[in-house]
Amino acid sequence: MELKPTLKDFTASEFKALVERIWAVDLPRLDHNHLINHFDRIVGHPKGADLLFAPDETGMEHDPDTVVHHVRQWHREQGLAAFKDDGGSLPPPPVRMTAVQHSLTNVRKIALDVAVSEQAVDLAFSVFGQRVQHFRSVQGVSLDIYDQENNIRELERAQHDSYLSTRKFEFFKMHIEFTRKIAQGDLKYARSDLAQWQDIAHQINGTYDRYIARLAAINQRHRTLHDEAEALMIAAQQKLIGSQTLAGASPALTVCRLQALLAIVGNRPNLLLEDESSALEFSQQVDLQKAIRSAVAEFTWRNTSDEPADEKHRAAVLQFEFTSRADNKVFGLSVPLFELMPVEGQDWQSLAAERSEVLVPVRMGSAVVPAKPGSMFRGLREVQSLEQVHITSSRHNLSAPRVRVRGAQSAEQPNSFSFTADGSAPITIEWSASTAVQTRVPDAPPPTHRVGFVYSSSIPPLELVTGSGEDVPIDDYIVVFPSETGLEPLYVVFGNRHE
Repeated sequence: MELKPTLKDFTASEFKALVERIWAVDLPRLDHNHLINHFDRIVGHPKGADLLFAPDETGMEHDPDTVVHHVRQWHREQGLAAFKDDGGSLPPPPVRMTAVQHSLTNVRKIALDVAVSEQAVDLAFSVFGQRVQHFRSVQGVSLDIYDQENNIRELERAQHDSYLSTRKFEFFKMHIEFTRKIAQGDLKYARSDLAQWQDIAHQINGTYDRYIARLAAINQRHRTLHDEAEALMIAAQQKLIGSQTLAGASPALTVCRLQALLAIVGNRPNLLLEDESSALEFSQQVDLQKAIRSAVAEFTWRNTSDEPADEKHRAAVLQFEFTSRADNKVFGLSVPLFELMPVEGQDWQSLAAERSEVLVPVRMGSAVVPAKPGSMFRGLREVQSLEQVHITSSRHNLSAPRVRVRGAQSAEQPNSFSFTADGSAPITIEWSASTAVQTRVPDAPPPTHRVGFVYSSSIPPLELVTGSGEDVPIDDYIVVFPSETGLEPLYVVFGNRHE
């Protein structure tokens, strides 16, 4: 999409894409500011670029659709069309309806909306049922790993779509009950148009009765399909793990590539996944940064105080869930090294060239921890466990107290770098630069669905580490970029692939 010279050159959807691109905040600062300044120049609204960042006073949710609405509404009030596809003439003023007409229109709209939502549920259930039947039909068939993963993801997608359509249908319950109560009151106190008020009450009562009966049937059908799918996917996940082990393709034995944006390297911590340039939203990165700083401050104080050092503690700075059973659960976390220790006074280029090891006051590790019972659900399924990234003091890691220093190498693409960890089945991280914004806006990145229930506490509590948790190895590095990039060293830790 081009950065067109005037607002009238944009369609509403193109302008919304521009707003979404600004909100993504995954561009270099100069490019991001360029987008904001262009928005400010063309928008024509008195608030200018403040529309992007300041919620209005109407109580509406502040999102790209709201921004488009305010821009369009303001131009209409001036007798103008805001966007290219708005047309040159204003819509005719709304016809003023009587109370009876307004109530009848509302009741008919509710009946229509419920019918449309019901059709969406039926369609979602049909697809879900077909996926369940297909999944059951291939249980005894020998499939390769790719097909097994794809079948699981397809069934998960159908399960998720059915859950969403069911929830949307459930949302009508309170609205119908409220409208029914209003209609009964209007009929009770009507002074005129009694027959029409009776008809309205009759219509909403009929809609309510049909809705309640249908809701019960939908919830029952949803539960049946969900339970069938869960049983199939639990067995399929175990079969997939067995196939990966036999083929030598388990996460611990497979070469993996994680993707990252170069623009984030020196600014914020980030979760790194395969095929995901930014797994965390901007606000989640900020929350993670606050959690890391709080934990580092706590351990720094403990390391320099007279606190007893005979017990090992850790502070969880990030928790999340992989949403798919087919995911191999390989991940990394990158943090600017200056968040963990002072970087001045070290010749990092020489240390990387010599493949040295240095002492870092705090280290980061990973674990799989139980979720709080009854607190997290993915659809109808309760989430039982979460991935955790935590910080601990280095003085307790006696088996490997130092962190390896390695250099990032220039990649084939311009302004791109890569780093490969040690080991026979290493993980490689590839950092790439975002396309610079000149006259075109890069396509917005697709929303990630691979991780969920992302949480970072601003003041993470300390947990006592006992049992097997004390001996879990930490796979971490300090990555040094070429000096000409001007980038500070980066601390990288990988999740435990053996868990």
